[in-house]
Amino acid sequence: MESERIFRLLTGTASFLWSLLHLVVGYGAASLAAHATGEAVLSFAIYSEYFGFNSALYIFAGYEILKGTRKLLPLIIFLFTINTGLLIESHVAPAPILGRTLPIIPEVFPALVLDFVLLGGSILTWWKANVRV
Repeated sequence: MESERIFRLLTGTASFLWSLLHLVVGYGAASLAAHATGEAVLSFAIYSEYFGFNSALYIFAGYEILKGTRKLLPLIIFLFTINTGLLIESHVAPAPILGRTLPIIPEVFPALVLDFVLLGGSILTWWKANVRV
């Protein structure tokens, strides 16, 4: 039971950090993308809103993880998996909506580390919450 609490604390805190990182970077995403491509279009604003919405989801996920919920853990794992996949895919292949590969900026690496911490931590939290050894 103690290890579950440690996983929850680690994962919940990482979720809040992920949210903060994406609020800071995400709302600057439109200007970064406009600068990288040399044009300003509606899709850049959509990306900014996506980051804001995602940050709100991660705040909620962090709260639920720290609170000790168990029923939402599979959905939270799904959210973390999809976002990790999108981060990797959008820097390797053309990003959805934009149609171009996103430039790798310094904030990508901490986000990727946080994504893997969140994914591993949420899976371990779910496992510890459901498997009694």
